[in-house]
Amino acid sequence: MTRRVRRRMKALLRRASRDSRGVAAVEFAIILPVALLIMSLVVYGGQMFAVQRKVTLSAATVADIFAQGNNTDSATITAAELNQILAYPNLILYPNNPTGVKVVVSQLSVTVTNGVATGTVVGSWPNANAVARPIGQQMTVDPAIAAAFTGPAASYIIFAEVAYPFQPTNLYVSLGPFTLHDSVMMIPRTAAMIRVQN
Repeated sequence: MTRRVRRRMKALLRRASRDSRGVAAVEFAIILPVALLIMSLVVYGGQMFAVQRKVTLSAATVADIFAQGNNTDSATITAAELNQILAYPNLILYPNNPTGVKVVVSQLSVTVTNGVATGTVVGSWPNANAVARPIGQQMTVDPAIAAAFTGPAASYIIFAEVAYPFQPTNLYVSLGPFTLHDSVMMIPRTAAMIRVQN
């Protein structure tokens, strides 16, 4: 009788060990897709963060170089220099494919009335992928920038915009492209207004 009980106990223990292995396999099969999804999202998030930083740097670079007005008192930029300024984001976004990047640099005439700044587009220059802002378009101006202007006299600011269609690397989940965008406002350095020669 005791032998039978021992055999049954051994058989039950064997079954239990087999069942626990099966449970582990089922748990692994359930957890693996979730773990891969989380890993993919972490990788996509890292890629997106890195490219967004490059888009921000691109907008700041375009605004900064345009605002320097060729570092002359006349503050004049030639058409060739403008094309070079609009092409800087292509270099900054490397090694990402820059073919879809949209760059627009605009000059706004800013009027401050009762502490409220209003910007009117007086010039806008896009790269080949973008569309210029309409002349005369009214825009709100960043209060920190507007604080630099005093009185009702018009002053000028540079407004650079960069948009990039970011396509994440396909890992386990395929995601569509996301448009990453940033813009920067900057005061011209060498003169009140920058002139672009055609």
